[in-house]
Formats: sequence, structure tokens, C-alpha cells
Amino acid sequence: MGRWFLVRHGETEWNRTGRILGHSDIPLNEHGQWQVMMLARELADENLSCAYSSDLMRATETARVLTEGTALAIETDSALREFSYGAWEGLTLEEVETQLSSISAEQLDLREQTFAAPGGESTLHVLHRVRRFVTRVMRHQSAADNVLIVTHAGPIRALLVCLLDLADDHFWKFKVDCAGLSVVSKEPKGSVLELCNGTGHLQRTP
Repeated sequence: MGRWFLVRHGETEWNRTGRILGHSDIPLNEHGQWQVMMLARELADENLSCAYSSDLMRATETARVLTEGTALAIETDSALREFSYGAWEGLTLEEVETQLSSISAEQLDLREQTFAAPGGESTLHVLHRVRRFVTRVMRHQSAADNVLIVTHAGPIRALLVCLLDLADDHFWKFKVDCAGLSVVSKEPKGSVLELCNGTGHLQRTP
């Protein structure tokens, strides 16, 4: 049976300095490029059938490295974008808390499913658009295909919820690191989580 390889993009300068990215289009930094090269080694022997990526630069850069030397065409899709954080993008969480001290820490983490940053998206919004994406992919790919998806932390959490048929409130129970790899296999009796946020490839020397 096929497997879904879920990859978060490599590190950017905003990741390194703790700034909220959202839809802001920030490239990988040097460390992020190294992370992706290490991940490419990890995936080199996998027989990938197709590749999908968020259309944001940090994801497409990651996808290009992971598919280099293959015949795969990368299909970009805005449904795989990170949360839109609206007015909070470019700020640190500390700066947001200073400006909006009346909002609870739980809300600042977006763990209230209907809460959104000013001008941004809620958890439910992200879940809905990722579910639509999953439906489209399953319509076009067979159950035996190995599917590569390069995206962001929020959509990976949503993909895991969708693929594993979990309740929406499981969304925030997954840790997703830069260049982390999660693998879901499509078994006859349902999906199985083989690997969650694997980062062993980042412990190796270049």
C-alpha cells in the first residue's frame, strides 16, 4: 500500500528568531538549506509517485531539493499554506502579547478552534481547506501511490488529523519541527502513523 510523506520546510530566519511567518513569503536560511539536504538523503531511496507543495517560497525551495534528480513535477497548491496570521505576521509572540494583553495565552496559541489573529485564519479554517486538498489528492492518486507533501506546521497537523480520521481537537497534539518528516501508510483497514516528526536525519554530519 501507499504512503504519505509529510514534510515541513527547512528553517528560515524568522523561524530562527521566533517571528510569526504565516503567509509571509520568507526563503530558507543557510541552516534550513542544510536541513533539507539531509532530509533529501533520507528520502533518496523512496519510490515517490507525486509531489505537492505549498506555494510559499520556503516550501517550494524544500520541495525542489527533495525532488532533484527525479522525474517528479511539483504541483503547488495554496491550500497547503500555513495559517494566515494577519496582523501578527512578522511579530514575535512576546510582541503580540504586549500589544494584545487582554487575549488569553490559549487564544494566542490558536488552540481555541474558532479564534483567529486579526485578519487571519482559525484552526477550523485550516482544517477545512486541508480536508478539501486531501479529497482532491485521493481522487487523483491511487491507494498504492507514495505521495510527498511539503508544507508547514499547521497544515501537517491538519493532514494528520484528516488522514488518521482523528477528531479536530487532536490538531495541537502533534509536534512539527522544521524539516521534520511524518509518514502515514494507507493500510487495508485504515491509515497507520509510521513516523511522527522524525528528525533523525538532522543528527547526521553533512
